[in-house]
Amino acid sequence: MQEQFPGFVFTLAGVIDAHHHLARFTWELGQPGKEAMVVGFDVAVLTADGRIEAVHGFLDKVPSGT
Repeated sequence: MQEQFPGFVFTLAGVIDAHHHLARFTWELGQPGKEAMVVGFDVAVLTADGRIEAVHGFLDKVPSGT
């Protein structure tokens, strides 16, 4: 992603919501100081010892034409 969008940064948008072996968090991708171009959220599935087993990503906002 960093190669595709040079100068853009990922930012955590809100708190991480966790329940049992799942964690959900919203993120934004954009240039610092500007409105985010992409917004999404990920759900991480954790193992019994707390390591990440899988991540499922969802996009809520993408630039038109993408």
